Amino acid sequence: MSRFDASHPDLFAPAPAPPAPPERAPLDQLNDMLSALRAADQLPWPDPAATMAEERRALGLARLAGAEGARLAAAILEETERLLAASEQAA
Repeated sequence: MSRFDASHPDLFAPAPAPPAPPERAPLDQLNDMLSALRAADQLPWPDPAATMAEERRALGLARLAGAEGARLAAAILEETERLLAASEQAA
């Protein structure tokens, strides 16, 4: 009976390559998110969970982008709140 199994990872194998850098700069992504929200009349996401996920994504991008990213993330959260309020009034 062997003590090793084929499904066990090789502890001495070379480390995997680090993840690739983002395709687009975080500031570009934040600017795109903000302009899409400002142009919207209703939330672009189907449910509250998706809305929260996008808010978290914006905050994560803001951490990568520094002070300008923090300003854009705050504006994104404000726009999201505006759209949430509009959807509650419509209901």
